[in-house]
Amino acid sequence: MKVVTLNSVQQEIVDHFFSIHGIDGDFQINVVAARPTKLEGFTINASRKGGLIEATIGIALDHSVRYALNRLVAWSKTDEATLIVDDGPDFAVRGVVEGFYGKPWSHVQRLRAISYFGDYNMNAYFIAPKDVPWQRFNWRAQFDAEFLATTKELIEQGHKNGVEIVICASPGLSVKYSDEADVDAVVHRYKQLFTLGARHFGLLWDDIAWELSHEEDIAKYVSTAAAHADFTNRVWNKLLQFDPKIALTVCPMHYSGRGNEPYLQELGLELSGRINLMWTGRSIISEYLDIADAVIFERTTLRQALYWDNFPVNDGGLQSNLYIGPIRGREAGLHKYSAGLVSNPMLQFEMSQFPLFTVGDYLWDTTSYNPDQSWENALVHRIDDEHDRLALRKFMRVTMGTPVGGDPAPDLRQVFRKGVTDWRAGKLQEAGQHFIDAGQEILDNYNYLRQPNFSEPLIIEEIEKWLEKYLIGGEVLMGLGKILQGCSFDLIRRCISGTAADIEALSALHEYLESHRKNLFGDQIGGPLNELMAELQS
Repeated sequence: MKVVTLNSVQQEIVDHFFSIHGIDGDFQINVVAARPTKLEGFTINASRKGGLIEATIGIALDHSVRYALNRLVAWSKTDEATLIVDDGPDFAVRGVVEGFYGKPWSHVQRLRAISYFGDYNMNAYFIAPKDVPWQRFNWRAQFDAEFLATTKELIEQGHKNGVEIVICASPGLSVKYSDEADVDAVVHRYKQLFTLGARHFGLLWDDIAWELSHEEDIAKYVSTAAAHADFTNRVWNKLLQFDPKIALTVCPMHYSGRGNEPYLQELGLELSGRINLMWTGRSIISEYLDIADAVIFERTTLRQALYWDNFPVNDGGLQSNLYIGPIRGREAGLHKYSAGLVSNPMLQFEMSQFPLFTVGDYLWDTTSYNPDQSWENALVHRIDDEHDRLALRKFMRVTMGTPVGGDPAPDLRQVFRKGVTDWRAGKLQEAGQHFIDAGQEILDNYNYLRQPNFSEPLIIEEIEKWLEKYLIGGEVLMGLGKILQGCSFDLIRRCISGTAADIEALSALHEYLESHRKNLFGDQIGGPLNELMAELQS
């Protein structure tokens, strides 16, 4: 392999890329200065000569070479003879905000995440876990040596992958907005991070009391919005002394709704124009994000929204769910009316990577984004072993669990369509067999996933409780099928007839299914169980 780059920054990115991906093949790559159509874009002119791949990559920004390598290597695995492309991202800020309640991702996971995010063509990683002392409770204290050492490692890993690390502060639980010492406390923390190489910071006012609590603040400010704007602007003015190109992103106290709320209007009017404002859309977890709402937000706040997209997050009361389907309901072209989008992931690091892969695809090209194809590509990207990938896919296809549209159990729905069709036609043996076969397939797949030599043990460890529910679902399906086969069909009433024992057995199956607190299958099993019980009781 021979790679010629323009500078040491590009060389570090290239060397790291090939070292972590273990890519086979002979590459001869020349990186040159160019003017791609899009700011973070790239041009590639590549061809094959026998086993040799020759490529010229043109970029305007050093870190864009990471995205170009993603595209080049993906092409190298095809049979296409040449690659001539001028490509680049739609969204300016593309990434992840680790902003959930609960156990945060570990340092080792974050290091892995940064490499993954580079693979997804993302460029930002906001680290803002709710339930760690340094984020919301001890924000006045300086970062200690251990925190700075691990953060330095994250920033350096980010530089190698084209991902900017954004450390956040959330002072709102105890801040005195009028106190310059509190401004300095936040700025000092940012200065510690600036010394490590950070150039983008987060100031978060979410999930705090709406009323001012200190007498000095009540006397000084006409509203909480005024206090937030004043405090933030004072922080911002001091940050500009470090570097005039520095970036600051703020999460407002009112972060969801129509985007025209009085708080947002006042905050946007007073806030410095270069400060980003986060927004989750119509709801905290928005089923859709569209251009019409984005325009309202921009007119209200005098800036485009930087979306804090609460997908696929599963904190709080959602922890019994896995949201592992693709991102849906985000409008094509939204990037034209947005400063960016960062996705809030699940507590489960490994399983978050499947939906996050699809988020990266959407952010890169909103028009061509295909959620189902992107999701299939995510499986191929994450699971090398084909048999293991198929087994995990079978599990995931009965528990997509997405809160933003799509079928939570598409494969299981097909089983019930066939089963219920035969059931309604009086073909009870055939109907029961559909459910027995589906249940047996789940049991067999469960045993495959739990074998000791499964290639992704971290994934299995993470979904262990959901696998328990998976097994229960398979057993319940088999029980349902056997009960159906023992019933009779009343030709006159055109409905199923059964005994009190059948009804009791169905009730026991339903109770068994609901006894496990993790959620799988959507309503695909529980609903038909209840329906059959009701029919037998009629």
